[in-house]
Parts: sequence; structure tokens; C-alpha cells
Amino acid sequence: MEDFDVSVNGEWISEVTGAILVRRSIPGLPEAIENTVEIAERDGAIDFGSTYGARPVGLAFFIAGDYDTTVGLLMRKFNTRRGQLDLVFSDRPGKHYFGKYRGTISWDESTGNRVIDIPLKMYDPFPESDEKITELTITQSPQVISIESTGDERASPVIVLTNTGTTTLSNFKISNEYEK
Repeated sequence: MEDFDVSVNGEWISEVTGAILVRRSIPGLPEAIENTVEIAERDGAIDFGSTYGARPVGLAFFIAGDYDTTVGLLMRKFNTRRGQLDLVFSDRPGKHYFGKYRGTISWDESTGNRVIDIPLKMYDPFPESDEKITELTITQSPQVISIESTGDERASPVIVLTNTGTTTLSNFKISNEYEK
């Protein structure tokens, strides 16, 4: 596999610490959480559908330089007190994985303690993209506009309103309805 790296809050790990990202583990989909309720004296359960849970992310780094210095730098980068981290992988530019350090750093004994594993968790389990799409610009009012997204996952719309005139907007209404 071609060399790849990870940026943490805008800084590439290989440049800042000297560690080399050798493995990452990001499940294809987060764990599905069943939303059910069991009622006393009733067989079975009532199914309210499923949602996705948090997604675990595992990173493994080979310590190429001075061991103690490099591990110390990595621990500072992934310290849980830093909160949510913005991760971008060099082979997936423009995709931001927001995760927090969770668990315990472990060492791979088979490599003479030169590979360390760092566990993270994405509480919002899907990465975000730098991509911005303008599907429609409304230049005249009043009118009703239906916008159909061509994406494959339902997402909340981002609506930006800009008043370029000197008068105040009044009687303005936006409704967003989903068909099931």
C-alpha cells in the first residue's frame, strides 16, 4: 500500500512527530442500534427502527524516530483533553473525520514496541466533506421551489439567506418536509 498520513487539526502527524501511519481501521458503517421497547405481559418487542451508533476509529503508528520523544508528541496530539479532533487522511482529502480519543494506547509487542495503536471514536459517525454545492439560487419572490437532492443519504439542508437590500425582510417562511 502506498504511504499515507493523517492530519490532526491541520497538522500532518509524520511532519510533527516523525511517526508513520501504518494502519487505520474505520468500519464501512457504524454499528446499527435497534430502537425497541419491551412491554410487560406482551410477547416480543415494539420496533421503532434502527439508527447508527458511534463509529470506532483505530490508528496504528510506527515510531521511526527517537521512541520516547515521538510517543510523547503523539500522546500530546491525541490527548483526550483536546476534545474533538479533526482527522483528514492523505488518501481521502477533503473528508473530515471528527473523533475523540477513547480507550487506551496499546503497543504491538511483535514489533519491539515500535507500533502503537490509538483508539478514537466518532460520535457523529459520518465524515464531513469540504464540498459545497449550490443547487439553486432564488432570485425572485414570492414563489414555491422544490429541491431534489441527488445524494444517497438524507442530510440536513444548509440554507443561507442574504439580504442585499436596505429594507427588512418580513413574512418570510421556509418549510422542509420529508417524504417517507
